[in-house]
Amino acid sequence: MEEPPLSADPAHDLETQMRKLADGILSGRYSKAETNINASPDSPEVPHQKGIAPTMFKHLVGRCHEEFSTMRQQDAFEFLLHLFKLVSLSRHTDKQLNPIQSFRFLVEQRLQCMSCNKVRYRVDEQDNISIPVPARRFPCADDPSLSNDKAPVDLFEPVTLQECLDNFTAEEIVELNCPSCGSKDGFRKRSLFKSLPQQLVINARRFELINWVPTKLDIPVEVGEEPLDFSLYMSCGPEEGEELLPDNETPQGRFEPNEIAFQQLLGMGFPEKRIEKALHATGNSDAESAMNWLLAHMEDPDIDEPLVLDINEKNDGNQDPVKIAALSEMGIDVPRAKRALAATNGDVNRALDWVFSHPDDDGGDGNDGGSSNTDAQLRETSGFDAVPAKYQLRSIVCHKGSSVHAGHYVAFVRKALPGKSELSWVMFNDEKVVKVDDVREMKQFAYLYFFTRV
Repeated sequence: MEEPPLSADPAHDLETQMRKLADGILSGRYSKAETNINASPDSPEVPHQKGIAPTMFKHLVGRCHEEFSTMRQQDAFEFLLHLFKLVSLSRHTDKQLNPIQSFRFLVEQRLQCMSCNKVRYRVDEQDNISIPVPARRFPCADDPSLSNDKAPVDLFEPVTLQECLDNFTAEEIVELNCPSCGSKDGFRKRSLFKSLPQQLVINARRFELINWVPTKLDIPVEVGEEPLDFSLYMSCGPEEGEELLPDNETPQGRFEPNEIAFQQLLGMGFPEKRIEKALHATGNSDAESAMNWLLAHMEDPDIDEPLVLDINEKNDGNQDPVKIAALSEMGIDVPRAKRALAATNGDVNRALDWVFSHPDDDGGDGNDGGSSNTDAQLRETSGFDAVPAKYQLRSIVCHKGSSVHAGHYVAFVRKALPGKSELSWVMFNDEKVVKVDDVREMKQFAYLYFFTRV
């Protein structure tokens, strides 16, 4: 297959910078083994390579982003999602050959009225799952009289990844009014996988909000070496004889937030205005995506201002040409850039989120006669629905530090090494790249888990 030509301006071209970074990592020029086994980057008498410092890549990816354009402590999961968006929106990426497609899958949400038993199904495309880790403190951790040097204060009981997935897919009761029978008894809600991807990204959420500040919790999560079978978490689809609920119509010119996600975020203590903005910015899909958006935009000056919808006012042409150009350089065509800026009060970062969460909106007036089913058709091919669905842990990203606002990230990758028949774990810590024999503790406290279908 013939490769697309690279941009004439490589400093501002995402694909060029991605290829440059990949060449540096894979070529071997920056990965020569040390001859002295005791060599250390801090030992002046032992020469070592400086490694790769992707300055141009960081500048391009972080440009126009209020967080990633700075040198502040940043979140690895948020950066991964941001990079996924940039790659998906790249002008060089054919939608059917999008490399992010190998991460995408479908999640099916099932709601059943507890009064009339009518059901509603909703299928959403995702490229990750963010799962809460149950926090169970040791009994003496809650007893202030036992707070001494030997008491396990702030220590938590270990949990398994399977338990986290069980909680993620467990049935729960949500307080909603039934549009069919009018009952206020609530709904049973359950989310299962409709399909699973080739590469599965799992974000383990180990924090709690204290005075509106996310605080890191050191909860051990046990992940074994053997492949995990996700077949138990697959949906079988609608059951025979089920009666579907009628669809609710959304009033024109008014944003109706996802009620389930709204109530979940409200229960976590987020203000209503912030929740509406987060759900609107993330496509009104689920609480996890909206919460990630909230944590990344808590410092926005207008975060507590009411949500203003400018889409229906058709003020697309009044947007800042500089902001339109910035989005265009990210691979977003001008009509969509104008529409996104109009929908987000001219905020470039939120406009990027809006474009990614509104793939069916091409920025036109809907009367061009063009096809709008392309993305819907792609969703039908997102992931695999075959079972068994076994996944092997291939890499992890760990955060070292006691606070979400400070610390350091290291990565561990399970890969084949020269002369070795079995896969080995390799640690990547800036320019230090070494083989490690025991990663059990690091797996317990990983922030991101990357699984590969086997």
